[in-house]
Amino acid sequence: MTGIPEAIEFKSFIPGLDDHYFTILLMMLLDYVIIFIIFALGSINPTMKPKKAQNLVEWTVKYITDTADSIIGEQAPKYYGLIVMLFFYILIGNFIGLVPGLTSPTSSLTVTAALAILVFFWYWIAGLIEVGPLKFFAHFTGGPGIPGPLKPFMFFVEMLSDISRPLSLSFRLFGNLIAKEILLGVLVFLVIMFWPDLSSHEMLKKIIAGGIGGFAFLLRPLIIVLGTLVSIIQAGVFALLTSIYLAGAVAAHHGDEHGEEHAH
Repeated sequence: MTGIPEAIEFKSFIPGLDDHYFTILLMMLLDYVIIFIIFALGSINPTMKPKKAQNLVEWTVKYITDTADSIIGEQAPKYYGLIVMLFFYILIGNFIGLVPGLTSPTSSLTVTAALAILVFFWYWIAGLIEVGPLKFFAHFTGGPGIPGPLKPFMFFVEMLSDISRPLSLSFRLFGNLIAKEILLGVLVFLVIMFWPDLSSHEMLKKIIAGGIGGFAFLLRPLIIVLGTLVSIIQAGVFALLTSIYLAGAVAAHHGDEHGEEHAH
């Protein structure tokens, strides 16, 4: 079980997969379907002057790609697909958890860790391809300004920092989303738990139960608004950090230390 009262867990029919992870798998598939629908609607009868869905999709994609351009530089178009899809996948996944009865796939540490590992490997592959193995691993030594005897130590420290990035990415997203899911679940639990006590003949119990249940009921919309903002911010932060990491990987290709400063 998820431990979140309002979240529904679907019965698994896949051998070896429990109900919780089966539910997360369904939410992931739902995430993919919604993204497909959004991009399909955004590409139906495209016009020079975008309207409605096309305008929203184009504006969002342009904002993400412009941000990637400003961080990564001329190599950014190679990574548009990765950054844009990560943003939309995380954003929609976060929004799914705001629907009563559903849970965000991004509230599972397994999912956020998989996304972070994907970024980590893409970052390494990009660095090895763009600048070559020697230059890529040389940037872990701290650059030309570091004395030679300190370079092995810097390499060890920088490598540990690099390996910690997937942990940072995954726990940041997981922590924010699971907190939102638990808070919404607790509010539902409070309403269900205290609302029936209004039938009590004791006036004090009526007042206390009604106050707690009513407060939880009224607070829920505010938490949903907050959850919406958190969902957008976390998707943006993940896409931003992905761009920064990729900038650090390809910076040496241009002899530009700017991206590397961002990455560290």
